[in-house]
Amino acid sequence: MANLFVFNEEVETQDHEKITLFLERFGIQFGKVELPDQAKELAKLQTLTDEQRSGLIDLFPEEIDKFSSLTGYRSDVVCFYPEFEHLDFILSKFAPIHFHFENEFWYFVDGSAKFGYLGHDGTKFKVTVEAGEFIQVPEGVWQWFELTEEKRMKAIRFFYTTGTVPERVPVEL
Repeated sequence: MANLFVFNEEVETQDHEKITLFLERFGIQFGKVELPDQAKELAKLQTLTDEQRSGLIDLFPEEIDKFSSLTGYRSDVVCFYPEFEHLDFILSKFAPIHFHFENEFWYFVDGSAKFGYLGHDGTKFKVTVEAGEFIQVPEGVWQWFELTEEKRMKAIRFFYTTGTVPERVPVEL
């Protein structure tokens, strides 16, 4: 179940509708996704071959249709698990606050992860996303990423670009 924590107000909720409405204020799409049975089977595997990764992406034709005509479209599958070699090193690259020059949509088929954001108004918040949910990391938005305590997740990422440049946001750390 998704979880939203707003640091500035020390407010937390697991109410999916409230999370969706809150994120919309910051231009972030979030929702539930129906996982096909084949995706649930692939979710049981610790890691996937290139062929399995490609097959998993192909199980989401509506998303492929939605994103494939957009500039810079590409997709991949991210698999993390506790025994993954160099996991902590890889995660250390995503932990500091940063931004992307492309939109990312993460569709979770297994496990969970936390996406932190710094909103355009200085609001700092973090969303935990789990299997059967998706979240957007908008182009040009300050954000960070971390795994949950289980250190396990499997997600499809869809990317595209629009040319958005991040705004500078004054914030006290």
